[in-house]
Amino acid sequence: MSIAANTLDWKIREFDAACDADAVCKLDASFTSNLLYEVRAEAEAIHIEMKQVHPPHKKRFQIELKADPWQQGYVATVNGVICGFIAMGFSAWNRRMSIWHFYVDPSYRGRGGGRQLMRAGLEWGRKVGAATAWVETTNVNVPGIKAYRHLGFDICGYDATLYRGTSSEGEVAIFMARQIGENVP
Repeated sequence: MSIAANTLDWKIREFDAACDADAVCKLDASFTSNLLYEVRAEAEAIHIEMKQVHPPHKKRFQIELKADPWQQGYVATVNGVICGFIAMGFSAWNRRMSIWHFYVDPSYRGRGGGRQLMRAGLEWGRKVGAATAWVETTNVNVPGIKAYRHLGFDICGYDATLYRGTSSEGEVAIFMARQIGENVP
């Protein structure tokens, strides 16, 4: 389904668990990419390098709303249909807003809904006193990493052990962050 950007009337509103949970869990949180980020640690250096893979890597994230300690969420709708979701939490000790969920259905990606969701999330972070927004994704999620970079995030770390014993075994966690006070590009 192809949807022209100028025909979309995005509405961003607070997540309502009673009304929105089923629709959010049904969002298509998948991606396909012929790239991945290879992470290598050598002596005193860490190398993160994009590599091509064949066949392309396909992955679908299972949206489990109760799995993470988020405090606030927003949905993006078009014509009353939920097309995107963001959920965040706040840690006062380091003034960090952690993004636990950020998804836009594939047929709506690249059309401004993710940007508007992120703006709502960052505004919430600003209101609760966060200085930094932080997110974790996997090294195989190159489309997600590119989207976060486009929204002002930079890679700030990795963890090669985070996914041990999970369905993502062998992948590397990539951490990204940005200052809250900056505008979303």
